[in-house]
Amino acid sequence: MTGFLLIIFSALMHSLWNIILKKSNNKYLFNYQMHFLNFCIMTFAYVVFFREYMFFDLRAVVLAFCAALFFTGYHLFLSTSYRYADASMVYPVTTSSPIWVALWAAIFLHEKITLLGLLGIVITLGGVLVINSSKTSDIKLDKGIVFAFISAFFYSVGAIVDKVGVDVSNFILYVYSLTFFMTFFMYMYSARRFTNHLEHFKANIRYLLAGSIILFMSFFVYRLGLIFVQVSYATTLRQVNALFGVLLGVLFLKEKFSYKRLAGSIVIIVGVLIIRANL
Repeated sequence: MTGFLLIIFSALMHSLWNIILKKSNNKYLFNYQMHFLNFCIMTFAYVVFFREYMFFDLRAVVLAFCAALFFTGYHLFLSTSYRYADASMVYPVTTSSPIWVALWAAIFLHEKITLLGLLGIVITLGGVLVINSSKTSDIKLDKGIVFAFISAFFYSVGAIVDKVGVDVSNFILYVYSLTFFMTFFMYMYSARRFTNHLEHFKANIRYLLAGSIILFMSFFVYRLGLIFVQVSYATTLRQVNALFGVLLGVLFLKEKFSYKRLAGSIVIIVGVLIIRANL
């Protein structure tokens, strides 16, 4: 039950920082600076609350570096896919990552998924597809869809490395290193594209601070939940952020709540409850 609640809470936090990100003008720069502040918060927490974990663990650092590479690749390929296809076409494809994760987890981590658990995964993904479906967009195998599939693949590999990483002796060092490497990779990308870093930071300081605190809770709590929950179930449970995204979009972005989204939300809840019954 503990792991289940941690994953669900992290999904809520994930949706919240994405809402803040959507409201920003320069999403690439905002995302990097939000991760930088998240790294600062993580540094403070490490020194103040986790001093007993201040010892070097090479395996934790190497795994964090590898996971960060795949997660950064996921973000870059996803951003590239949006250049060639609409979000309504791309996003449903990226939700296939839990299927990949379940496959890799069975092969490399020897996780066992029950038939009922697999049904819960399929139902949850089906609900996400319903929420993000479009009457006018048919999925075709063009560049955007290819990049979306690649991004889902990168995320699935990163998720497997992530699960191995949280089981190392120095869990805190792993999470801290992962935060550092992801922030560093985002900085390298932003530094090449933008020059107004300081001006952007000053203009968006309040939203950046709020977003970084929420991101910290999402980032840390999800990895904590991975200790208790199989990664094949955890990545699917986190798809509930689509449901939270709909609700938060209605509340804060004044988006319309359609019957299609209501139906998709109900399907997601059913899938999540089935997965919960298997934990």
